[in-house]
Amino acid sequence: MSSNASSSSGKRSLLSLPISSHAPIYHLPPDPLFPTPASLLHLAEYDAPPEFGQDGPVALKEGDPVPPSMLRRSRQIRRGGCFTYVSPLPIEFPYDIREDKDEERTNSARPSTIETHLAEYEISTKHPVFDAAAASTDSATTRRPTAFTSAVRESERYPRARLLSLNRTFAADWLPQLDLGSDTPGDATRQQLVDVLAGRTVLAREPDPTAQEDEVAKNGFAPWSLCYAGHQFGSFAGQLGDGRAISIMSTRAAEEVGAKTGYRAIELQLKGAGRTPYSRFADGLAVLRSSIREYLGAEAVAALGVPTSRALALVHLPDVKVRRETMENAAIVTRVAGSWIRIGSFEQQAYRGEYDSLRALSRYVAREVFSFSDENPAGTGPSRSLGLNVLREVARRNALMVAGWQTYGFCHGVINTDNVAINGSTIDYGPYAFMDIFDPSHICNHSDDLGRYKFSNQPTMVLFAIQKLGEAMSELIGAEVELAEKDAEGTSFVEVPPGWAGDEDGSEEMKRWREAGLKEVDKVKNDFIQIFRDEYERLMRLRLGFTTGEEGDFQLVSRWLDLLAQSQLDFTASHRLLSQFVSTSNSSFERFLDAFLQSVTAAGDSTGSTTSSTTNSRSDWTGWFKSYEERLAREGSSSTLDRRQRMNRVNPRFCLRQWVLEETIRKCDREPDGPGGGIEQLERVLEMSLNPFESYGDPEIAKGETEVGACPTKEEQERQRLCGLGSEELLGFQCSCSS
Repeated sequence: MSSNASSSSGKRSLLSLPISSHAPIYHLPPDPLFPTPASLLHLAEYDAPPEFGQDGPVALKEGDPVPPSMLRRSRQIRRGGCFTYVSPLPIEFPYDIREDKDEERTNSARPSTIETHLAEYEISTKHPVFDAAAASTDSATTRRPTAFTSAVRESERYPRARLLSLNRTFAADWLPQLDLGSDTPGDATRQQLVDVLAGRTVLAREPDPTAQEDEVAKNGFAPWSLCYAGHQFGSFAGQLGDGRAISIMSTRAAEEVGAKTGYRAIELQLKGAGRTPYSRFADGLAVLRSSIREYLGAEAVAALGVPTSRALALVHLPDVKVRRETMENAAIVTRVAGSWIRIGSFEQQAYRGEYDSLRALSRYVAREVFSFSDENPAGTGPSRSLGLNVLREVARRNALMVAGWQTYGFCHGVINTDNVAINGSTIDYGPYAFMDIFDPSHICNHSDDLGRYKFSNQPTMVLFAIQKLGEAMSELIGAEVELAEKDAEGTSFVEVPPGWAGDEDGSEEMKRWREAGLKEVDKVKNDFIQIFRDEYERLMRLRLGFTTGEEGDFQLVSRWLDLLAQSQLDFTASHRLLSQFVSTSNSSFERFLDAFLQSVTAAGDSTGSTTSSTTNSRSDWTGWFKSYEERLAREGSSSTLDRRQRMNRVNPRFCLRQWVLEETIRKCDREPDGPGGGIEQLERVLEMSLNPFESYGDPEIAKGETEVGACPTKEEQERQRLCGLGSEELLGFQCSCSS
């Protein structure tokens, strides 16, 4: 059996998963300094001459070996590079490099010493790593390694790592072929998994000169970070890129996963894995605090049915110190998506006039991410433009995504164009929040002084991102529309050829194409608005228990939200309680209205007292419930019980509130182990985030329960507590972008 063969369970370890040919590194132009996986694998062999850099800054000439520092040095990527091959290196920055290892730190090491030191950290072909699960009959002389490390990475100089959490539910959902190993001490498969997810071992393949048809084997494989630009808070920021995110694997989606998600490949990425050329002045690391937030947040959004990246694992690096507002510990979250290409990827190439790279991006997204096929083109005439169809699909997917945000009260916090994915997934969980007391003007990011990304603005901000994508692609779309008009009898997609833009950015031809392209962009924006509205109305109908649609539903929903805001009611609890409404003429209605209008008891309030909202209006709410009752009557013959069960499948009982996150972070940082410790709570909150629609002691208003239901066990009491509104000081808590 080869090292890539399936185990008896049909699963494979991370080191044996096949690499997908749909990975962007096989379709997009690379950073010219690191053009191949081999260029990364051979960095460890770099031997700097003693006089290296003594005469000032290094000026590389064609054919010179690239010094290892270029992999970690913040720099502009030239010649249309869309990504850089880069290995994880989660160590403290600035790097502690000394001329003599025994001397005090002086920051005076010679350039040659710096390069030699960094080369020691790079993965080496002299240190291959083979799948520990491979059969003992495998011959090491015939197997090809699927990962590499180095002597330094295997030494005590490299940070120790602790696996805090492994998301088995997600793995079964998106990576059913992955063998996670066992919790048994000494399990080799699990240890190799942790070593990869902590950045110690690096998945890679050497090119195979004998391979003919297999593109992956022929070219080899290495991790990468994407190069992209973006509009940040409305202003163009130039090159940004993956400053602390490194994609370590792209593997084929299992057949059932592809059918469910539409993904052809599943891409694993380490966030907080060290510096890349896009780190600018930062350290490339992430802290435990932000990593816990992303790990839990992605899964909470996924459980609500909103398109999102996912999270596989959380690794703590307790010895790596990271300076943010205070000194914190580092951590790495393994996040997963079908693609990590962003709108800013297109902006980067358009801004620099790298039009062949722009073409490559359009083609890659169309053919490899969206699976567009000439056997099923979009229509006739201008609609056959491949780039226009990419823009339409990006707009459609993101309209559906932001409709989900608005339906469930999710606030992203920083919808810069570099944080908007082309596949319509929620990505980059920074200062996000789920709505507590409903406030359409809520700002969850305390860096957002002007409220650009407040909750009510989110659809407009995603539309702004679509506009910027359209502007970046406008010349390409215009050129393809023109080609389609000339080929009126054609049926396949139309693509611009290589070199399509010529050498003159400001040519009359380019101006004509841009004008034609922008006309198509305006149409796409109108489509976005309609798709968003239709999806938002559909989802809100479900939340209110409707199975049909009526023209007046939008007004009923709008009035519902207005009253929630005026009465300062909790967004999640109010939707959940709505399922228990029977009738305004029912004897229990006044009791129901009392429970509906009162605030949820604050966590830790031992008095159990409740406080009535000072702004609620019983008459206004009674009027709304009468209208709601009339609308329900037109639904048909379904019973109240059926409606309640249906509504409870879409209205969560548990919400990942800020106080829950803050408490979990504090416990993981200060008291991680033992009963009641951080890891126990982390696992509990993860499970509840994945199962938000469970009852968790729902109060039964008909039985006179106004706050909590029966909870006979301590565990049930704890879960019920985590469903509460929390302490008043954390209501509307604003989080920092810092991570």
